[in-house]
Amino acid sequence: MVLISGCDRDTPAIEISGHQDRETMYVDGRHIYTAAGERVVLRGVNEMFVWSSDPTGEWVMEEIAKTGANSIRIVTTTDYDAADLDVVIENSIQNGMVPMPECHSATGRWHDLQNCVDYWLRPDVVEVINRHEKWVLLNIANEAGDGSVTEEEFMEGYTSAIDQIRNAGIRVPLVIDGVDWGKEYKILLNSWEALNDHDPENAVIVSAHTYWVGSEEDRKNDYRYIIDKVLNDEIPFIIGEGPTPSGWDCSESPYEWAMEELEEAEIGWLAWSWGLVRNGDCNDPERYDMTHGGVFGEWKTEFGRLTAVDHPASIQNTSRRPCSIPNAGENCAGAGVIQNN
Repeated sequence: MVLISGCDRDTPAIEISGHQDRETMYVDGRHIYTAAGERVVLRGVNEMFVWSSDPTGEWVMEEIAKTGANSIRIVTTTDYDAADLDVVIENSIQNGMVPMPECHSATGRWHDLQNCVDYWLRPDVVEVINRHEKWVLLNIANEAGDGSVTEEEFMEGYTSAIDQIRNAGIRVPLVIDGVDWGKEYKILLNSWEALNDHDPENAVIVSAHTYWVGSEEDRKNDYRYIIDKVLNDEIPFIIGEGPTPSGWDCSESPYEWAMEELEEAEIGWLAWSWGLVRNGDCNDPERYDMTHGGVFGEWKTEFGRLTAVDHPASIQNTSRRPCSIPNAGENCAGAGVIQNN
């Protein structure tokens, strides 16, 4: 018997049978599941561990975990040591959060996608990923490519990446970012089915970043397009960075509205970023940092406070950890019940 729960706490659950524990997380329909069959709607943050004074999360993971986050996107580069990757993943798991390591070494540069793939192919890195394969979601490359990348190039690059990673013996779900510094989502959504069919594990998740520009209504329409497409076509999709408080032009974006819409649609998101490493985006250290020095409760921005704890659709108010992860807490999503939607 399997128990899989969603975010709607008022929806009755039904029991189903026939589930067997797997060895990795997996994708079924548009949802992400743990190896034990618990449905997880990602709610968490990003942190730039590779440039951090706490590169393995020895203390800052505990601070992030106080939000109740069920996932964390772990910024690495091709220079990040495999031993550090091992420890930071373990610290994420022990604090109840699904680890999503990503490679930042191709940001905005399509020609560097292979550099990130090569990092994941290193024998010492493969060993780390496989040691923690029960919990890892592997984000192949952060925002690889600018706005000039075509759909044909995108497909060619990522089918090759999938082949190489799978041939190296990595079986975990693969997360693929949109091009144009993560903002492009139409190519991403249109390509998902072919990429997933190409993957022998059928475990491809696609991810966009919400630095869109235009009027408030324009930016809401970006979210609306994604939500409608994801729900209609059953696409496993997450917001890998966002909802963001502003676009790349540094003007305000409707992130509170977006949090509510994404919660209603049961679409995962990870806020950028926790704040132990300061952001330089928009030449404004008050823009994206959620905390002062990575300390829970020391909110640097209203965005940080609302996103983490105070908004009704905040991490703290909507995140549910899978019961099978260490330190899941009392309000976890258990194995054995699926929401009757």
